[in-house]
Amino acid sequence: MLLFIGGAARTGKGILVRRLLLEQKLPYLNLDVLKMGLARGAPEFMIDPDAGAVEVAERLWPLVREMSRSLIADGIPYVLEGELLPKHVAALRDSYPSQVGACFLGYAQTTPRQKLQGIRANGGHPNDWSRSSTDMALLAIIRREIAFSQFVRTECEVYGLAYFDTSEQFQETLDRAVAYIQGSMRTSPG
Repeated sequence: MLLFIGGAARTGKGILVRRLLLEQKLPYLNLDVLKMGLARGAPEFMIDPDAGAVEVAERLWPLVREMSRSLIADGIPYVLEGELLPKHVAALRDSYPSQVGACFLGYAQTTPRQKLQGIRANGGHPNDWSRSSTDMALLAIIRREIAFSQFVRTECEVYGLAYFDTSEQFQETLDRAVAYIQGSMRTSPG
């Protein structure tokens, strides 16, 4: 099974994936690595890491889609995590219904100040780019990511994909997401 974990920055996607790595022993690719590799090493792809999640996801998807098709054809279970759009994942799921699973995380129900406090109190994990950002810069990013979370939540409803909002009860919400993914894997024939 190919699992997609998408959503806004600072929602707990990395924490969720690390749990899946420990519990399920699944290989994993953080799409930030792909994004930065293309931005720095292949400028012809015109990936601007600061352009916002929708634009980055649109530019990355043709490559991610074809990588995904190869993994599915080879029968390799894998987790892909990062900037993804529900419409893309749903289209792939519709083509491979028993081989694609997904969930999206967001924080559509918080305020920028509340999220900033949470980030500052709980930061320090690997790849924690927020540590080097000022509060003002981070608040601008958080506002953009709240809007993206609202977009993702709506799109997940449209396409029948699981959405978990980490605005409150962060750890409990991640526990529910892990349980959902594990249930999906048990019901998947492969």
